[in-house]
Amino acid sequence: MDVLKYVLEIFPAVIVILNPFGAALIFVSLTQDDDRKELSKKSRRTALTVIITLFVFMFLGQLIFDLYRITLDAFRIAGGILLFGMGMSMIRGKHPQSQITDKERAEVVDQEDISIIPMGIPVLSGPGSIATIMVYRSEAHMNFQIVTLILSILSAGIIVFYTLKYSHIMVKRFGKTALRIISRIMGLLVVTMAVQFIISGTTAVMTKSFPGLLLK
Repeated sequence: MDVLKYVLEIFPAVIVILNPFGAALIFVSLTQDDDRKELSKKSRRTALTVIITLFVFMFLGQLIFDLYRITLDAFRIAGGILLFGMGMSMIRGKHPQSQITDKERAEVVDQEDISIIPMGIPVLSGPGSIATIMVYRSEAHMNFQIVTLILSILSAGIIVFYTLKYSHIMVKRFGKTALRIISRIMGLLVVTMAVQFIISGTTAVMTKSFPGLLLK
């Protein structure tokens, strides 16, 4: 039961924090003149960029903590604050990691490939998703937890691929409003995750700093 509970906690969290439906709207605006083959290629490269980026920070997260002497509790609080701002932007209908100006949009469209930048980084695998993966990896002490996190990232990459690949079809069929509604619902979940991160980090710091205080 603990395994199932962990899977049901981690898998949706990774999907929500990436917000593929919000990213799909950006992808559509940057690939309006591409054919199906080109869309599929860019979607695949974006998904691979997301997977590789999250894996890098997943396995190097502890090294970063040790190098800069960052505690997990401090990172939970900082990550929670970051996620809170990110979630509020999503609720307002703005993708928090993609404030691309018209000039920047024109520049990236003129480039050969937008798969890695800006779609892979930072639109999808930005500071919020990286912080979340690093926190979850630091909390994963059992093999099934690590395997679950790995599979969640791989599954999220697959979802990103298909969401972007068929993004133009989804926009035509359901409209941009439907995708924005889904993105805002995900934003609410991100805010909830952020509050939980902050509560967990603050409670741990208070408990260590003032033993017995929270028990009174």
